[in-house]
Parts: sequence; structure tokens; C-alpha cells
Amino acid sequence: MSTMTDASHKLIQPKPYDPEYCIDLHVHTNRYSPCAESLDPAMIHRQMTATRIQGVVITEHDRLWSRSEIHKLNKNLVNRRIYRGVEITSINGHFIVIGLENLEGIKPGISIFELLNVTRQKNAAVILAHHHLNYSQTSAPIDMKRAPKDIDAIEVASTATTGENCFEAEKIAGIHGWAKVAGSDAHTLEKVGSYCTGFRQLPDTELELAAMIKAGLCIPHNDHRRYHG
Repeated sequence: MSTMTDASHKLIQPKPYDPEYCIDLHVHTNRYSPCAESLDPAMIHRQMTATRIQGVVITEHDRLWSRSEIHKLNKNLVNRRIYRGVEITSINGHFIVIGLENLEGIKPGISIFELLNVTRQKNAAVILAHHHLNYSQTSAPIDMKRAPKDIDAIEVASTATTGENCFEAEKIAGIHGWAKVAGSDAHTLEKVGSYCTGFRQLPDTELELAAMIKAGLCIPHNDHRRYHG
């Protein structure tokens, strides 16, 4: 007899290609996320080397790094890149947004509908993070059956999304036609790269990365060695 886990596992077979570049789409640092007090952003490049990933998106809570700050982190990187993103605290949950130049029109407590109105105009990608978690600010948890179609992707694996929650996220992605991604949600250095998303090329900019996510040109995985073993 097939178990629920076995049946769910059939839903997460990888796409028939092996992406060459692995990007951790969800990383916090101690610069702007107090909950990541031990993660020094200046050390990220060392962890990227150790885990053999090619990209990291810094996604502080409700704070977007400046372009000059990110430029400094990228200054000596070769064939690797660190990008700017943000984790938005919405009344409907937490959302990773990639591709914004600033946070104009966005503030903590925004609704997902208001957020999408902004991101659509900017061609930014919106990713539902840890769909199963509700926080004190989540006063109106998103109804997964009626979730906005304009959400681009869902995080199907991270340090916060494991086990049955991964399978549930896979099903939600299938229902809505969302892309599936993975990111560590790292708050400590050793977690960076523990979950990543594979791409066929390393985007030059956040908007290029956003476009690839929106087009579904990515594959989630929790073991980067599958790509660089």
C-alpha cells in the first residue's frame, strides 16, 4: 500500500535537466536582521566556497540592502554573485521579493494584494516563504485555496520547511502553477547553502534572477552536491 509520503514524493520528481548554478535564495545577516546576530555578511563568500554554491540572495526582514553595500560584497567574487532581496512581513504571511530597487510603497503589515500591485510594476518576483508558519503579525493567514495567482513561486524546502511541509508546498505549487524554489533561510553562517535553487546560468542582476524565477526556469534542491558532486 502506498503511504501518503510515498504518494507525495511522486510529486517532487526533478525536471529533466541539471542546472549548473546553485543559488541560496533566502539568507539573513546581522547587518539588518537582529535574529541573525551571528551571521557576518563579510563571511558569506567563505561559506559559498565551502558549499560550492554560486549565488546568495540576502533577504533581511523588511530591509533592502543598498546597491553600494552589495557591490562591496561582490567586489572580489569570481564566477559567483551575491544579490539583494527582502523578506516582507505581510498580514498574510512572509514573502521573499527579488528585483526591487527600493521599498517605496511597501511597509511591514502590507497585504499580499497591495504587495503584488507594487511588484507587478517593478517586474519583481514574489515567493511565498514557509507557508505553514504564522507569526504575531500574520493577522490574516493566506488561504492557500484562494491564494493570488500572481504569486510567482513558493519555497518548498528550507531549514524552516521540511518533511510533510515540503510535500504540502509542492502540492500548493501544482494547484496554482507557481514555480518551486528552495533557500536556506539561514540565520547562522553554517546554514548558508544548505538549501538552494538551481539555474542554467548565473544571472547578472536581480531583475534577471527574478525573470528566471517568474518563468519557472529553476529547480529546488536541498543538496547542492547533486549539481557539483
